[in-house]
Amino acid sequence: MSGIKWIGNIFAAVAIVFAGHASPVPTKQKYDVVIRNGTVVDGTGRPGFVADVAIQNDKIVSIGTVTGDGTVTIEAKGLVVAPGFIDMLSHSEYSLLVDGHGPSFSLQGVTLQVFGEGESMGPVGGKRTPPDLPPGVKLTWNTLGEFLDTLERRGTASNFCSYVGSGGVRATVVGYENRPATPVEIEEEKKIVREAMAEGAMGLSSALSYVPNIYMSTEELTALAKEAAAVGGIYASHIRSVNGRNPEAVREAIAIGEGAGLPVHLFHLNSVASTSADKFLAIIREARQRGVKVTADAYPYTWGITGLSDYLPVWAQAGGLEAMLARLRDPEQRRRIAKGFRTEEPFYLTSWDRVRLGVSDPAINGKLVSEVAEIRHKDADDVYMDIILEQRGRGIVIDKNNEESALREVVLEPYVSVGTDGSAVDISEMDKQRDNDLVSPLLHPRHLGTFPRWFAKYVREEHLMTLEEAIRRMTSLAAETLGLNDRGVLAPDKFADVVVFDPNTITDKATYEDPNHYSEGIRYLLVNGKIVVQDGKVTSALPGRALRRTGYQKDHLYSHN
Repeated sequence: MSGIKWIGNIFAAVAIVFAGHASPVPTKQKYDVVIRNGTVVDGTGRPGFVADVAIQNDKIVSIGTVTGDGTVTIEAKGLVVAPGFIDMLSHSEYSLLVDGHGPSFSLQGVTLQVFGEGESMGPVGGKRTPPDLPPGVKLTWNTLGEFLDTLERRGTASNFCSYVGSGGVRATVVGYENRPATPVEIEEEKKIVREAMAEGAMGLSSALSYVPNIYMSTEELTALAKEAAAVGGIYASHIRSVNGRNPEAVREAIAIGEGAGLPVHLFHLNSVASTSADKFLAIIREARQRGVKVTADAYPYTWGITGLSDYLPVWAQAGGLEAMLARLRDPEQRRRIAKGFRTEEPFYLTSWDRVRLGVSDPAINGKLVSEVAEIRHKDADDVYMDIILEQRGRGIVIDKNNEESALREVVLEPYVSVGTDGSAVDISEMDKQRDNDLVSPLLHPRHLGTFPRWFAKYVREEHLMTLEEAIRRMTSLAAETLGLNDRGVLAPDKFADVVVFDPNTITDKATYEDPNHYSEGIRYLLVNGKIVVQDGKVTSALPGRALRRTGYQKDHLYSHN
């Protein structure tokens, strides 16, 4: 025992000697960003809970009680911390080529924009008219994958992805003729879709109220959709309906999905269904009940946007711009066009009192077509055709396409996410952007207010859904629809696309009469862990990335570079 005691005394002495050299207490973990004390609404739809969120590099690493410090600490007490919002239909691919910041979208909380309604930025070439790019931007890409790379190199505040648009594919191979594609042409179209999917397209899209998409048959679209289905893509469509005129258009979209074996997503269901929402929704519910995966998006406005010349009957648009303008100069053709405004695809005009002009002529910009007809003392049909000639087809219209009661029917459907169907703009650069044709002379408020308006109107004012449900629609539902497993939910190991906002004040400020106002209530926005909105102000950061369908083959088809 004395030996054991002696050894014990030695260990005690050694402990005393080395006491001043003991291992230090582990230091606290250091993070890039810590968001403290916010109400975390994680995107799944479950109730919010107060917690801290720690971010390192581009990922969320911890949610709960975070003991470590952040290089940047955001105090979020009383604020909501949620996944960044996903815009399921954006047209910002042109404006972001010039200015990647897109503040009107950052100040709505958008961290991912989805491009490609019918015509995507690639492929280009063949018989397709090249994209009408802003001044100073050169066409340096041939394929969709190359465009995504180009935009990523230029830098953007938000992430982005794209469908391959069947209209662009059709134009490349067939051109703008109103005729069926031949079997040989369809095989060529399929090859282009395969290439785009290999380069990361999210799926195949179509815009079937617009030339040349409107000339495509169900069978042609199904053949192309099968190429997207083979690698896990989806089929997204602006269906063959405007203002609720054609409920059967929903059945066609569903049939394409079933025939090709892939999910179906319906762009801006609010406008294509319009006041016939009950008929459209019944068809969708029946398909979903039998197991077809059908989703949709919507924007919270009863007026939409379309191109100035899109109101012409489809036959009058065939053959390209010069052919269209020639028809408008011919008295006999004009009479036929005037009749077709109300009887033929795609738009079936109801009243010129519901169509407001967005054109470069300041004397008529912002006015209803009926108002211009009174000023010019001419028939409104003739006035509209004159304006298309004067503008050489350039410009837009903002047109009434719905009523609030029908819009609510669509919004209440649990499979409906949110899409602006708009473009990111910088109101401080508005005059310059108009000179460069980046924005129309008449701005729709959805460019600036879609997501905040959803909260202000449907959550706070009308109590149509909970805050958690609204966020689910904007985040995890959208990410699941696109097949993105690492976005749309706040959880460890997910990418750090995070929005911090005030649920009591978030609101849209843009109106039809006075649109040039950013939304309010977004306090912070992080994209891939980098802060792009700080204290309600846009920063200079451009951390956005091109997102591609899971498993895309990066080098598979780039041998032409």
